[in-house]
Amino acid sequence: MAKIRPEGFEPPYPAWSPALPDTLSYVQAQVAIQSPSGQRDEALFGALMAKLKADSNLRHAERVGHVDARGAYNDIAIAYWNTPEAMRAWLAPEGPFGAIAELAAESGAGAWYEAIAAPRSHYEINASTPDLQWGLAREYDTYLEPYHAYWGAMRDRIAAAEDGGLPGAIEALSRESRDSRNKPEQVRLELPEHICLIRTVQGHSDTAEEEAAAYRSDMKPQYEAGVGFLAGHPTETRCLSARLVRYDDPGPSRPNTETLAWFTSLADLEHWVHNHPTHKAIFDATHAHAARFAPEMRLLLGHEVIVAPAGGAEAMYVGCHGDTGLMPYFEASD
Repeated sequence: MAKIRPEGFEPPYPAWSPALPDTLSYVQAQVAIQSPSGQRDEALFGALMAKLKADSNLRHAERVGHVDARGAYNDIAIAYWNTPEAMRAWLAPEGPFGAIAELAAESGAGAWYEAIAAPRSHYEINASTPDLQWGLAREYDTYLEPYHAYWGAMRDRIAAAEDGGLPGAIEALSRESRDSRNKPEQVRLELPEHICLIRTVQGHSDTAEEEAAAYRSDMKPQYEAGVGFLAGHPTETRCLSARLVRYDDPGPSRPNTETLAWFTSLADLEHWVHNHPTHKAIFDATHAHAARFAPEMRLLLGHEVIVAPAGGAEAMYVGCHGDTGLMPYFEASD
């Protein structure tokens, strides 16, 4: 298959990818407690984490959170499983997720999950530093990635996406809050084939003060403006949901902040990345930062990009407000 990388191109700064087995599926769910008060409920989230850790097929879970546009606090466990079957068993209404949703309801809170499972050919992971203590990559060694720092590099790193593969299945897109419809207490969605999730991370715990200050003044505002634009213009950007969240346990080789965003397709993610002024500003600021601090750059910038096969993505919302996540875009499944 043809690569997009220009002939003879040499990356101007290094990046790393994890050395993953060809048979390794990406299996992840964001599982959350939604508190209308806007405050974290430590007891409820503790119960959620206990249920997750009791599953022997769980790889690990990381805690992030944010206050959404309706003022609700979404306390999110980003959980990784060994197999899709194990994840789906945990998420089943009669399984641990159902028990957590009942506990949340007793406290006047909601619960939700957004899940994706994809084969190795449908995802890629890339970062600016070699020691990755977040996401699926934290269990694996890394190697210098030759396919990065040019337009189209993301697609070159996803085997099934080469030559225009993994086209989107969502054509017309409209958004309507479920609060304006007869919203059932429980909404389950089967998400379309080739819907695309990106998890991006930013961490400055390892940086010297000069580099951290440069990130805060030159990159962070551009990044937050880009995510804000995505969140505020979903039908224009075809970004269905963009959550700017804080990482609960920052530290060496771990994030401070990150974004969890769903696009209708890889091509629509690429369109924003390649064409929109807000992302061009992020891209330019990243390259300027790398040019200034490489090869000693310690700022963590990384992402996971995953494209769902048919039947590979689903979501459920129990007792949540009608603008939560992907609810405004799709009809509920039976």
